[in-house]
Amino acid sequence: MEYKKIDSGAVLLRLDSGEEIVSSLVTTCKKNKIQCALVSGLGACRKAEIAHYDPGAKKYHNKKFEGKMEIVSLLGNITMSEGGKEPIAHLHIALGLEDFSVVGGHLVSAEINPTCEITITPLNAKIERKFDERSGLKLQRFLQ
Repeated sequence: MEYKKIDSGAVLLRLDSGEEIVSSLVTTCKKNKIQCALVSGLGACRKAEIAHYDPGAKKYHNKKFEGKMEIVSLLGNITMSEGGKEPIAHLHIALGLEDFSVVGGHLVSAEINPTCEITITPLNAKIERKFDERSGLKLQRFLQ
């Protein structure tokens, strides 16, 4: 993993083979004291777990994928856990499979192979996630 903070305040992050997206993003945000940001990226991975939320059951259904996969799109945000203790990466991903079909959903984890290029764009806001009983999700709560 290598990253560089540029003049605009954005952080350019490159992940290498074997590194995991979600944990790498959280680590980079901690090191750079980023509490709120937009995330975008592309690259390739060899393992991924994605999820789809069922609002009726109030739970995620997960599915794992392995093989050569292109990260067609990686989008999401960084906010803080309730109480502002930890950055949370909320990410969605579209994966191009070897047969040129595309699958996508909420990103649980993805192991990079060979690389992934991510831009973290900090925002001047304070947002925490708080559990919402009605939806069963940790939703954004705007503090500033």
